[in-house]
Amino acid sequence: AGLIALEKMSTRLGQDHARAKKLADRLTQVNGLVLDPGSPSTNMVYMNLSDEVALDANQITEEMKKNGILLDPDGARRFRFVTHYWVDDQAVEKTVQAFHQVLADK
Repeated sequence: AGLIALEKMSTRLGQDHARAKKLADRLTQVNGLVLDPGSPSTNMVYMNLSDEVALDANQITEEMKKNGILLDPDGARRFRFVTHYWVDDQAVEKTVQAFHQVLADK
């Protein structure tokens, strides 16, 4: 896996970084999510739930799963998103729309 990453995937890192920027820009439009300052600087986007959101990250994760989005919280009110070759523009939009739905309902 490491050799494949170095030999084949490193050439597409720019795409992953651009997609992370797109994801971050779109998620900042979702009420209840707060982007970390300076994020993303790579293919990783860090966000927190705002104080107005009553649910914690684990509860949000369960709700997002119902929308076909799998998340792994990075704390009680924090998420880390990583873009890679399996994440395309359609996946970015699906994630953003699911967050809009979940946070609007709560």
